[in-house]
Amino acid sequence: MNRPQMLCIAGGGTGGHVMPALALADAARSKWPDLKVQFIGAERGLEARLLPERGESVLLLAMHGIKGAGLLQKIRVLGLELPKAVLSIRRSWKGARPDLLVGVGGYASVSGVLAALTASVPVVLYEQNAMPGLVNRRLARFCDHIMLGFTAAASKLSTRAHIAVTGNIVRNSIGAIRWKCHQPPCLLVMGGSQGARILNESVPDACSLLAQKGRSFTVTHIAGSDAEARRSAINSYAKAGVKAEVLPFCDDMPAFYAGGDLLIARSGAMTVSEAAMCGMPAIYVPLPHAADDHQRHNALAQQGGAKIMDQKHISASRLALEIEALLFDSEGLAAMSEEALQQAPLDAVQKQLEVLSLYLGKAGSKP
Repeated sequence: MNRPQMLCIAGGGTGGHVMPALALADAARSKWPDLKVQFIGAERGLEARLLPERGESVLLLAMHGIKGAGLLQKIRVLGLELPKAVLSIRRSWKGARPDLLVGVGGYASVSGVLAALTASVPVVLYEQNAMPGLVNRRLARFCDHIMLGFTAAASKLSTRAHIAVTGNIVRNSIGAIRWKCHQPPCLLVMGGSQGARILNESVPDACSLLAQKGRSFTVTHIAGSDAEARRSAINSYAKAGVKAEVLPFCDDMPAFYAGGDLLIARSGAMTVSEAAMCGMPAIYVPLPHAADDHQRHNALAQQGGAKIMDQKHISASRLALEIEALLFDSEGLAAMSEEALQQAPLDAVQKQLEVLSLYLGKAGSKP
């Protein structure tokens, strides 16, 4: 007797992994309405909140990272937590194995990929960054396909897997937004799902300098989970007389992008891809300690539609000069917007579904 096919998506931790996982799941269910989707994530990741809120089927694992960890934690994670997680996944598949597993990155992605490989489940890796992470560089040689968010990543991989440069899949609600000029202009600030201290501290001070010069503008600032950082930013904007909305997290990203004229942000893969899809001019401040400097590689892939500022060179005065040169030049912003759209992954959904179609949507699976 046939059963509905099942897609398993493993990974998470940050919005940069969770959001493309959700976008991919939604696209797959739109193409194959009977498809079942199961997620594998980490108890400590953003997915532990977002996925249950959406009513998704998710297996949450007790996993820790090893980046920057001491020897004892590395031994515990690799020798105990990882094997235990793989066994938990295999047990969850006892009734029926998935027809395909897609690893999107993060702690849980490793467990999911290893479980799939040991269960003879086809594996597709999805690497969002222009510089592939170490884990995906290692796992790629054992997998069937790897989907890349940026063309530049292909030259960084040594693998026999089929490589498809698909672009990063962006939620339809965000992809439908297009940049437009506002009066007064609105500055968007975003440091990723964890926030960015340098942006939380320097942007309000830069805005204060602009306000002192008589510049009129508004700010929407996603400051992250640090309550003290949010309070400080709110006070700084209020003291400067700048109308600003400071949020810990934004649940309505389409509205966030739709309301802005210029974005200042870290250059995570999904931030860069979402901004390009909206035609959003940007100033990127790559996280200097990101693994393999991948955020700089992401920002470099968006030349023309964005400027890059090194964190070590950021001060309130320099940032104010950069913001002023861009935010109040509507013609210049419009030109940047056109450049950004030329880099946008407009057909990422179609290309990723073409890869998934090699494993899904054929004859119904059997138990």
